Amino acid sequence: MEACLFLYYLSWTTLEDPRGGYGVRWEEQETEELLCFIRSAMREVERRGIQVSPPLEKVRITRTFRVYVGRNELKIRPMAKTILLLFLKHPEGIALKQIATYELELAKIYRGVSRSSNPSEIENRVQRILDLFNNDLNVNIARVNRALAQLVDNAADYQIVGIAGLPKRIPLDRKWVIWE
Repeated sequence: MEACLFLYYLSWTTLEDPRGGYGVRWEEQETEELLCFIRSAMREVERRGIQVSPPLEKVRITRTFRVYVGRNELKIRPMAKTILLLFLKHPEGIALKQIATYELELAKIYRGVSRSSNPSEIENRVQRILDLFNNDLNVNIARVNRALAQLVDNAADYQIVGIAGLPKRIPLDRKWVIWE
């Protein structure tokens, strides 16, 4: 859309060098005109209620639980990946105070993601996430969000977000998520 606006600007503005017009350099004057046009065009876009944002990338989860956003692989710790996958499976969101109701699902995902084959170690890590007096759940949500912010431009669409006390969720429309 920005390219269209720029081409429109070029079609109505004169690009001739005014050579000494009013003590302002030609490039500065042209830059000011361009910025004025862009501001005006953006106000019109907002007035019409059009959302201008970068296109979304598809999220692809492989059978081995590798997560790709577009062509880039999201490389995070196993428990953080488990939290991400759990939230992707629940578009309605999850209240952190009620995370214990997802214990079986969380354990199943973690068994597939974890490099450990020791059942007691897996159980211990899952219980740490479920413990509301432990900060592990919030730490792993922060890890997911930080990794996504480094991986994609429009990370807010992919991150786990929510108001304190209400369910947290990933706002991404699930039509952008592919489970292999």
